[in-house]
Amino acid sequence: MAKDSGEKKDQKSYLDYEDHLIEYLTSPSTIIQKPTEIEIEKHHQVIAAINYPRVVDPGWLTRLIEMNLDFDLSMHISPYSVGTTVAMLENELKKQKTDIYALETEGKIVPQALIQQHEDTTSLLQLIQEGSEKMFDISLYIDAKGFSDEDVEKTSKIIRNTMNSLMIIPKIPSYQMLPALKSVLPVADDQLKVLRNITSSAAAACFPFAITSFETHATGILIGFNAVNSIPIIIDPFELSNPNILVLGTSGGGKSYSIKLILMREFMEGVDINVIDPQGEYTDLVKTFNGQIIKIAPGSDSVINPFDLMDQTLDEKKLSLLAFFRVMLGELTEPERAILDDTIDRTYEEKGITKDPKSWSKEPPVLEDLYNEVMPLTRSTKEIIYRPAMAIVNTLKSYVFGPMRFMNQQTKMNLGNRMISFDIRDAPDVGKGTLMFLILEYVYTQMKKSKTRKMLVVDEAWTILSSGEQSEYILRLIKTCRKFNLSLVMITQDVEDVLSSRAGRAVLTNTATKMLIKQDTAILDEIVKQFNLNDAEKRFMKISTAGRALLIAETARIPIYIQASPEEHRIITTRPDEMLNIVNADIKKPAGKDTYREFNINLPLHRKIDLTDDQLKQLEVREFMELRIKTLSGESDLFLFKNDSEDTAEHFVLQHLILEEIRKYTNKGLIHHTRLPDVTFEAPNGKMIAIEVETDVGLKRSLENMEQKLNVMKKYDDYFFVVENSSIVQDYKEKFGTMIGRTDVPAKIASYFT
Repeated sequence: MAKDSGEKKDQKSYLDYEDHLIEYLTSPSTIIQKPTEIEIEKHHQVIAAINYPRVVDPGWLTRLIEMNLDFDLSMHISPYSVGTTVAMLENELKKQKTDIYALETEGKIVPQALIQQHEDTTSLLQLIQEGSEKMFDISLYIDAKGFSDEDVEKTSKIIRNTMNSLMIIPKIPSYQMLPALKSVLPVADDQLKVLRNITSSAAAACFPFAITSFETHATGILIGFNAVNSIPIIIDPFELSNPNILVLGTSGGGKSYSIKLILMREFMEGVDINVIDPQGEYTDLVKTFNGQIIKIAPGSDSVINPFDLMDQTLDEKKLSLLAFFRVMLGELTEPERAILDDTIDRTYEEKGITKDPKSWSKEPPVLEDLYNEVMPLTRSTKEIIYRPAMAIVNTLKSYVFGPMRFMNQQTKMNLGNRMISFDIRDAPDVGKGTLMFLILEYVYTQMKKSKTRKMLVVDEAWTILSSGEQSEYILRLIKTCRKFNLSLVMITQDVEDVLSSRAGRAVLTNTATKMLIKQDTAILDEIVKQFNLNDAEKRFMKISTAGRALLIAETARIPIYIQASPEEHRIITTRPDEMLNIVNADIKKPAGKDTYREFNINLPLHRKIDLTDDQLKQLEVREFMELRIKTLSGESDLFLFKNDSEDTAEHFVLQHLILEEIRKYTNKGLIHHTRLPDVTFEAPNGKMIAIEVETDVGLKRSLENMEQKLNVMKKYDDYFFVVENSSIVQDYKEKFGTMIGRTDVPAKIASYFT
């Protein structure tokens, strides 16, 4: 028996231990209680809500939930029975009536708050009796946390200020921190009992919480940060109903800055980028990623022929050409349209291009061919033919004989890079709209051939959208983008035109992602109406500054702020003062080095090994390029240089290396990028010496270049050629005189000073 009793005792002891094991393992080692806080590893200060606003909207506690602070929020909601509720409200009504009657009897003014309270209670009693509402008790507690007294006090102050802004009266329950903290814990135990009765509709407005945010896409990029709680907003435009993006905002609001940031991040994710750049704003970004700059302007090597079929059918091309001429001429009259319809057909027929697909490979006509077809119509005696024909011819003159005549030729274009910028800043203003349209069409047709993700950015997009009612053509482009995995990104500051025009509405309807950046107050009401902005969103747009935007992605919308990393900012900023600061930033002497090579950012040539990381970044901002060549000593070295001449990179660098060698002996040395010799200097005896650098490895080309310079070289007291091709030295010494290789240059220069 004794043995059994011992076994039961041991078993009971073990069960007691087991029951208390979880409690033991989860209990804190110490608890320090203070009047207004309690310390359990962290410092805690619980704030209770003791009063609430009279009327609330759904999601009214969102601002509390979205605070980017260290806190826990707990809410306890307990229902009343209908009988208890009715009895309580009837007693409250009797009390209110008695108070009102007493004040009226004494001839005193009844407070408006008491009258309002009586009306609210009467209305609520009626709703309860109808079964439309029920009553609940609610308590709201927030536990502010921190690792020090200062941290928790700072957090608590922000929370209390936010509660006050929501018309919630906060109270810190002094000397009750332990039961207050237990009331916050997720164990459904309200020990503090700071209660307020509310209706079922008010309770529903409190829970569930309405948090404005986006679903994060695994393949997305960082667009910005929630302006309320700083939560990162990561979305993938290609995962939405369509991948198109529209950015609306006034000048200086940060439109281009925001898009550059998106382009940079999308490019790093493997997306191909093409930009139609009317102001040359994207050059630095493209060069940073070793992209391709295609300049389209008078004298450039690249051009697009408007009549090039570009892999379209003849009917599709005619539709495109009519849209093109709307950009060129403005809205077409019926006679102008009829003339263009007829003359475009004849222009193609003259080149043998018909509706037969076999003829589409023939060389297309150019603008001058159309000019020649329309010109005879200007001699018509019928005004209905003469006037529209003259309007067409007068406009075409600029494209055939005037400043835009470089477009009067066949297409010359090479798209061979993942990031390409079409720089048209040097094109005449009169033709920028037509150029943007042609580039948009050309790139669109080329990008359709690939199914990879790609973005086509049209900056100052309204230049082409506003020229004529061509919404049908623009709509066709936009609606087919998704089929080819293409995101069309349109940026414009002419917001009013977008909202009021047919083409603009077509863009709005077929663009899933929109960014509303700083808007002019004069059109804010139209923005509110078009995008159905609520009061909070309207207020955000009214006070919005540069770098802040209302992001709309399909049905979701959220205010954001756009932030770049320091390295991203250095690449994409276009503010002149910031760019100047980057270029002229002071370079400090590296710690632990006794000697430091002087750095002059204005020099066109730098050895990379001599540069610090900050200096490299400054040179990148200034568009310096990198080249590895053999120096005058015969060793291979890396250089950063900025070549503003028409010479090749190697020729340019070698010129400066020779000048650097000369300046070891004298400052009387010069570089020339004209018909003069490449380098000249004055020897101690007063003689002028000329040096010509020939880096072409082809024998024929080298001899031609030297032949052109020989007569000029002979006008100097002495001269010599620096050549790459050793056969020239052996076979042409009698004709050209002294010729040496680059490694012989130091000794040759030294010979003039010894």
